[in-house]
Amino acid sequence: MHQASKSLRELTHAGEPDPISVVEREFGTLMMHLIRYKHQVNGDRLDRMALMVLGTLSYCGPSRLSTVAERTGLDPSTVSRQVADLEKAGLLARDSDPEDRRAILLEATAEGQAVLDRLVRGRRRRVERLLTDWDRDDIVALGRLLGQLNAATEKYGDQNALEIEQELNHG
Repeated sequence: MHQASKSLRELTHAGEPDPISVVEREFGTLMMHLIRYKHQVNGDRLDRMALMVLGTLSYCGPSRLSTVAERTGLDPSTVSRQVADLEKAGLLARDSDPEDRRAILLEATAEGQAVLDRLVRGRRRRVERLLTDWDRDDIVALGRLLGQLNAATEKYGDQNALEIEQELNHG
């Protein structure tokens, strides 16, 4: 990380692309590869957001819709649609909140948990396949750098979301 203290201008050599442009392009390409996969469970197509909702419930346990929306960063109306799809597919159940009978708790069903478990095992196989030709040190470095990227994404998430909204709505 000796170069971390250098400015981007110092890291850009004549004739070489700007490193931020390279990261931006490669990240965009990776995202395009990831979003093209379709998810079907028992003949019902599930949106990736539905799987995020299901994963959140699996990880955090029974939760109110508003809590799921907050944890996923999705709009409550979007979460509500995903919940309906997950419930229809038998992957999610609703129950009364014992602390407030007026409120509803959502939770992954046994079938929903089984789907997530299969996806986690499959993701592991796919990542292993993608990295099969990599050196162990490069895999370790990638894990560390992805951790840094995720931390920065959390740190600047609100600011980035606001800027994207402004760019979309105000040219």
